[in-house]
Amino acid sequence: MRNLWLIAKADFKNLITNPMWVFYATAFPLLLVMIIGYLTKGAYGNGFSSYDYYGVTLIIYSALSSGMTAANAFMEERIKKPNMRIIYAPGNVKSLFLAKIGASFVFSFLAHIVDFAILSLVFGIEVKGVGQLLVLLGLTELFSVTLGITMCCVIKQESMTNQLQSIIINLLAVLGGVLFSLDGFGGTVRKISMISPVKWIVNAAFQIIYDRDSHLLLPAAGFLAGCIIIMTAVCCFTFRKEDCIC
Repeated sequence: MRNLWLIAKADFKNLITNPMWVFYATAFPLLLVMIIGYLTKGAYGNGFSSYDYYGVTLIIYSALSSGMTAANAFMEERIKKPNMRIIYAPGNVKSLFLAKIGASFVFSFLAHIVDFAILSLVFGIEVKGVGQLLVLLGLTELFSVTLGITMCCVIKQESMTNQLQSIIINLLAVLGGVLFSLDGFGGTVRKISMISPVKWIVNAAFQIIYDRDSHLLLPAAGFLAGCIIIMTAVCCFTFRKEDCIC
């Protein structure tokens, strides 16, 4: 347990001192919401602005993209030497990928909480059911970073992992209505969009905020938690200590 904490602490320090990842996790989501919200201003009804819509969906999209941060923390070139020292030290080598998941999760989760707080203050985005929203956002973050680490364990290459992650996340995000709602494209498209788990997450978030109803939270949270458990098991079977130093 001590090794896990020490490795996670070092990984978190590596992420928080990397200007590129700090910008990607904090400033980039804010810029996305501001730009897309401004461009679509007036496209939504009274009492519900474009900033209300994109303030929620794009923070969820950013959380889903956190897997690229995790892949960076796992296999970035400049941390391969520290990884080498860790894997040849006494202790369970599984602490290495578990620490990467933990550090990436904490870094991304804190960044997106700050972003959501800023958006709420600046654009007056309504926030209700904060505790339930944090559970949903936290599980989304953990799902994403676990996906990133799992793909690294299976594929063994950071660049290939991030390319595949980008394709998967963007496809799920489009189907999930993150960039624009598909509900106005007819029943068939609406049914297709429900294939994407992102749609469940987005619907659960809006339901919590505006309907004060959390009946979608449990199935969304259960799905994410189940995926996290399965992916962690895959990591245990596929992780080799050589993966993060070669």
